[in-house]
Amino acid sequence: MKATRLIISLLLLSSTAFAKGNAPTTATQETEFRDPFKADEGPSKPKISDPMERMNRTFFHFNNKVYLWVLRPVSKAYRTIAPKSLRESVGRLFINVEYPVRLVNNVLEARFKGAGIETARFVVNSTVGVGGLLDPATRWKIKAQPADFDQTLAVYRVPTGSYLVCPFLGASSVRGAVGMAGDAALDPTWYLDVSFAWTAGAVSLETINATSLHIEEYDDFMSATLDPYAARRSAYFESESNITKR
Repeated sequence: MKATRLIISLLLLSSTAFAKGNAPTTATQETEFRDPFKADEGPSKPKISDPMERMNRTFFHFNNKVYLWVLRPVSKAYRTIAPKSLRESVGRLFINVEYPVRLVNNVLEARFKGAGIETARFVVNSTVGVGGLLDPATRWKIKAQPADFDQTLAVYRVPTGSYLVCPFLGASSVRGAVGMAGDAALDPTWYLDVSFAWTAGAVSLETINATSLHIEEYDDFMSATLDPYAARRSAYFESESNITKR
């Protein structure tokens, strides 16, 4: 029963990854949207490996249909009843809950100061910030120390591997897919002694809430190029290249 629940939970988690992977993130997620059409400012562009392009394109179009037919309309309805300030607070709440992911990966990367700062942020935002709905830690200049398992593998010089697009999971790579599985194992949501319905509801809320904050950005991204698949792939590998430089 526990194994079955874990498998189903990981499938539900994939919907969250789809929202994050197919729609550009915002400042509340501590990253910036990268324009794939912006001129490269570095000495060289990252090498792109995509030997499974035909399969990847099929899954890319499938994910886009799921977004257009299901996730986008539901998210638009949600944001008509939930003001942006509330949705941003909900986003901060979920980021706060994922503290163990950032803590463990900071430690694995030997960034012990970063782990301490993340702990301080968690304590401040969980108390003064009402469980993470507010972010007083940032106002007090306790800077976020983002870290995930994909980044940790990069620190240990594990190659990115080929580009990979899976149903619901969105843009990734071989290393990135392993990283998502590692982060899922650290997410406390799956270890709370609550009903499966509660877990499914929490993951659905996180997915819909995140998508509601990025609808226009995603639409603009898809309409700004004749080949959005190639643009998304380039943007992903640029992001992965920046990870290895940290």
